[in-house]
Amino acid sequence: MLRKNYLILILSLSPFFAQSQDPELSKIYMEQADQVYAEAKDAIEIAKEIYVQAVEADTNNVRANFMAGRLYLETVNRDYSTKYFERVKRLNPRYKFNIDYLLGRGYQYGLEFEKALKYFQAYKKRLLANKGYRGGDRTGLSIVNERISECLNGMEIIDMPTLYTIENVGESINSAWPDYAPVLNEDETVMIFTSRRQQDNTNENVDSDNFYFEDIFISKRKGVTWDDAKNIGTNINTLYHDSNLYLTRDGKTLYIYSDEGRGDIFYSTENENEEWSKPRPIEGRINSEGFSEQSVCISADGEFMLFASNRPGGFGGFDIYGCYKENGKWMRPFNMGPVINTKYDEDGPYLANDGITLYFSSKGQKGFGGFDVFKTVYNDKDQKWGKPENLGYPVNTVDDEVYFHPSKDGKRGYLASVREEGQGFTDIYMVKYTGNLGQTARSRIVKLQEKENNYVTDEDLKTKQLIDSVLSIAAYQVYFDVNSSMVDQEYEAKLKDMSTFLKGNTNLGVQISAFSSADGNARYNLELSNKRAQAVLQFFVEQGVEEDRLAARGFGVLSGTDDKSRRAEVKILNLADL
Repeated sequence: MLRKNYLILILSLSPFFAQSQDPELSKIYMEQADQVYAEAKDAIEIAKEIYVQAVEADTNNVRANFMAGRLYLETVNRDYSTKYFERVKRLNPRYKFNIDYLLGRGYQYGLEFEKALKYFQAYKKRLLANKGYRGGDRTGLSIVNERISECLNGMEIIDMPTLYTIENVGESINSAWPDYAPVLNEDETVMIFTSRRQQDNTNENVDSDNFYFEDIFISKRKGVTWDDAKNIGTNINTLYHDSNLYLTRDGKTLYIYSDEGRGDIFYSTENENEEWSKPRPIEGRINSEGFSEQSVCISADGEFMLFASNRPGGFGGFDIYGCYKENGKWMRPFNMGPVINTKYDEDGPYLANDGITLYFSSKGQKGFGGFDVFKTVYNDKDQKWGKPENLGYPVNTVDDEVYFHPSKDGKRGYLASVREEGQGFTDIYMVKYTGNLGQTARSRIVKLQEKENNYVTDEDLKTKQLIDSVLSIAAYQVYFDVNSSMVDQEYEAKLKDMSTFLKGNTNLGVQISAFSSADGNARYNLELSNKRAQAVLQFFVEQGVEEDRLAARGFGVLSGTDDKSRRAEVKILNLADL
């Protein structure tokens, strides 16, 4: 009811707001926003909307700008906070002691790491010069140093060739409320996930944070589309929080998180009537007394389990543990060691079907900040796990990415994340592996000035020169309109010619490198360039070129005139050379 009433208020006042600066109207908005924030502090999405209205009514209202920026930083689209914090700093640079730190966080979320570093370092200098300051707007030195390290990591990781793209799984699964923790059976025909949506929730009331209680939902796939998700039922869901952890590969056993014992692993089985049993605790020595277990995965052969726990004896926070099965029983768990675990939290382990590739999320490995997804491979010869590898952008962002679930063939994966194009809050996304060609993308992109006179021409495409001649072509250019990722019709004929040529020469592949102009922040430009790369890749797929012969990556901003920057470069490669 709170959300509905205040949204009506916003709509009723908004007609006044397209006018010029109105400090009195801004005060009205501030009073209403403060009331929302005081009555239900965790319902900050509503308060944020009203604080933004207060800013629009009077852009010189320092407190309105600060509160709008602060609440953006605490919800979704966190990089939007910089617009408001920059205005605060300009209007009153001493309004908050840590305003530079807050600006750094906003730019960090926008993947603008150089700008973020500038502000973090400015704040650190101020902090060191005022060592005696203990105000509520002080952020400690250790936290600032962590942020600086994350930005340095981010500058390195963002420049790595990515092997993945990411797309929203759609409205049949995602809602306007938080949706997360997707688990699937082996053939990807069943998805079970946790949601805090209103529709079909077991409890009609909201929790203290103004979100509905967690319930477990299920969806089944028919062809390429997912059925509308539905509540999995009251045998599993209660009136309070219920969330899933893992679905066995046959789709018949679901592991869930229980609040018992401060957090234990339970499981439920499905019968032939598609009914799920009442959950019961997992057998063996997995659940600990007085500590939490909050994720689980079982190997393809059913003989090895991984889970996360904050039990004593770890390296810090939540660690990942392993456990073998003997004579049908789970034996004593053991810590997976310091290559995987750090002094911070690790969570969401998933052992791939090959039995040697482990995906997990970590706050302590080399990442952007928050939880990032990593991959490590076990070396049988050395009997050691390899150095964890960050999956990079766009899989990982500065927000939390956790509970990554790869497909059987390793070409896809599923995870939950907060993205600008989402339905709202946390959504579930499908990650697509774009092929080994992507590993060489960085080394094969020649600097612009080195290939100005070596683009593919209309004549090259019409005559279909010998392979050696085609391979000498640097790239064919596909240009895009502002903020667009649609391939214009003027390029379709040439791309069809290239597709025909590729279908006749199966030893060739295509590398697509896309760019954007500097119209948005770094995150927006990277996302747009990735969409452009994928649009060209999808065109080739629709023409019958196998996807495993294609690699596509967006590189964000390319310097130059805007019309020349908004493009994708299509390069034909000899697969034998890779």
